[in-house]
Amino acid sequence: MPTGSSLAATAATYRLELARNCLSGQAVQSALGIDAATLTVWRKQRRLLAVWHRPINEWLYPDFQFRDNALIREMPDLLAVYETYSSQVWKNTWGIVEWFMSPHLLLDSERPADVMARDPQRVLTVARTEFFQDPSTFW
Repeated sequence: MPTGSSLAATAATYRLELARNCLSGQAVQSALGIDAATLTVWRKQRRLLAVWHRPINEWLYPDFQFRDNALIREMPDLLAVYETYSSQVWKNTWGIVEWFMSPHLLLDSERPADVMARDPQRVLTVARTEFFQDPSTFW
C-alpha cells in the first residue's frame, strides 16, 4: 500500500500535468476582456474555477470552462453544485478539476471536461444527479 508521502508525490505529479491544461490569469483577462480586479472578484464569487498552483505561486484557470473567448454560461451553476455538496471543496479546488478530468459513466465514460465544449448543460445535469442524489437510492 502506498505511503502518505508517495501519494502526495503522485498527486503533485498529476496536478503538474493537469496544470498544462490551464490558463494564466493574464491569459484569462485577455480572452475575456476583463481586468485583474474583475478576475479576482469572479474567482472569489466562484463564477469560474481557479486552482492554486504552488510551484509557480499563481492561480490557474482550467481551459475546459471557456469556449470562444467566453466563460461557459453553466460554469457558475456547476460550481454552485459543488458548493452545496461540500463547502470544504473550496479548500482544495484540484478535486473539482479532477472530477472534470475523470471519465464519468453518466457521460458514456467521457470526461466532463470534454463534454463541456459541446454540451455543458448535460455536464450540469450529471453533476446535479451525482451530488444531489437521494441517499435512499444508494446501494
